[in-house]
Amino acid sequence: MDDLERFKEILIQIPFDHYDLNVVNREEYLLLFEELFEIYENSTPAEKNSMEMFVQSDQDFIYKFVHWMPPYEKSDPKRYVKYRLLTVTIRDGRPDFRDDLLELVHLWDFLEEKGLDPQKIFEEVNQASESFLIQQVMDPERREELRFRI
Repeated sequence: MDDLERFKEILIQIPFDHYDLNVVNREEYLLLFEELFEIYENSTPAEKNSMEMFVQSDQDFIYKFVHWMPPYEKSDPKRYVKYRLLTVTIRDGRPDFRDDLLELVHLWDFLEEKGLDPQKIFEEVNQASESFLIQQVMDPERREELRFRI
């Protein structure tokens, strides 16, 4: 089985329920999500594109990535942000790129608060698979424009 087929197989195994959005966050699916990201990161640009198209072709697949929250926010902030950045890249701003832009700014600020270098981490993910959304947040002027103001 090639990486694309394995990626599809794993994604199909992870359930999604519109009445229980946290079903994807059950502990038994953590290793599946991590394998998805490992496959994606180690794939060629053409394979990544096929994986992205597969995810973007199905609303439930998109929402699996939207609602999955890596359990590393406190224990490994860099890993947490990296996984969230990859979900944005794979979904390509679906279902709503505006929400993604706000989340990306929040993730940038989160990394700064943790004493980590957001520029470096965003660049690492963006080099693996370019994302126009990530590139916007890496621009200091655009990032400031995107900050949510109360």
